[in-house]
Amino acid sequence: MNFVLGGTHGLGQQIAKAFQQQGEQTFVVGRTYDEATHGAGTAVDLSNGQDFKKLIEQIDKTDFNRFFWVAGYGYNGDFSEQVDPHKMALVNFANAVPVAQAVWKKLANKTEPTNFVIVSSTTGEKARADEAVYASTKHAQVGFARSLGLESERLGLPIRVALFMPGGMQTPFWDAQRPESYDTFLDPAKVSVRIVERVIEQQTPFYEETIPKDSL
Repeated sequence: MNFVLGGTHGLGQQIAKAFQQQGEQTFVVGRTYDEATHGAGTAVDLSNGQDFKKLIEQIDKTDFNRFFWVAGYGYNGDFSEQVDPHKMALVNFANAVPVAQAVWKKLANKTEPTNFVIVSSTTGEKARADEAVYASTKHAQVGFARSLGLESERLGLPIRVALFMPGGMQTPFWDAQRPESYDTFLDPAKVSVRIVERVIEQQTPFYEETIPKDSL
């Protein structure tokens, strides 16, 4: 089974659909989860401490061998004017880490190979003038993924860690204010195909790929 954290919209939803269309069971988690739209899953708001604790309980009860961390949201503008920096830090990284730890423990005890996938952003490797908090959370994801890859190799775990850093995509991220270059942004359906293919093919403890916005 596949477990997609942040699978109710955008790239996460496309990744879940890609597996569902292949007939693979997929458990979808997201704030706007709806069973009729998303299939099996549950509604979780990562900014809510009680919600993510319930999600950890759900992880303990759910059997899966692939985990995708795609949850998060962005903000473009002056740091001094951002109204929710703490919430963004919780959703994009801080409250997702205990969830990731619960997943890691579960996958580490499997006998067959498993996949632990983090979808960050090209912002995770590049400072930007109007995304201070978002950039910090994406940098954190990149370091986290790379370190976990090394840990899996050091301990000889069955977990294959993958890090993907796509550029700008045509997702709800940009609904408030679309840049002039929006038409050149990545199609999330195409990005999901690339990610799913790479994950299925992966044989090494760690894999990393940057997907520039004009590459697909």
